[in-house]
Amino acid sequence: MIQRSFFILGIAAAFITWPNGVALAHGEPIIVVEPTIAAAGGEITVTGSEMEPGEVFVITLEGSTGTIVLGEATVTVESEEGGFVTTFFIPVDVLPGSYIVTATAEDEDATTADLEITAPVEAASSAPVEMTEPSGEEHTLDRAKPAGQITGVVLVIAITALAGFLLVRRK
Repeated sequence: MIQRSFFILGIAAAFITWPNGVALAHGEPIIVVEPTIAAAGGEITVTGSEMEPGEVFVITLEGSTGTIVLGEATVTVESEEGGFVTTFFIPVDVLPGSYIVTATAEDEDATTADLEITAPVEAASSAPVEMTEPSGEEHTLDRAKPAGQITGVVLVIAITALAGFLLVRRK
């Protein structure tokens, strides 16, 4: 009975520690945007890899205000893994904030990269920076845990308690 309890405990521990993240398969398209922080009106370089030669990707900038098409990039055959390196200009009227650069192929396969856009360089002021006092507002943190993780911990505690109870009762 004790061996069975430890066997069950071992199985439960294996399920809890089993990785549950998403793993990308080799060969999925990848893009890298440089720089990762750019001013509106500036330029970015989008580098694609792990793509089929000849594929055409539409490069878009997606944010809270909508989607802006930056242009197209065609995959070249410079190596076994097809790729592209293309420079795009960010429109001057793009609002500062966080954006996602998306490369979408004709077959609707897409890959993304993050981009932070700042105010245009011309809009920058040479005046001293004004410091504001902290607001004193309460900050809330999201500390929610996935249901599977909570269930796993509760299961391990229950199995451990049962195994302990059986060990004490057996003596």
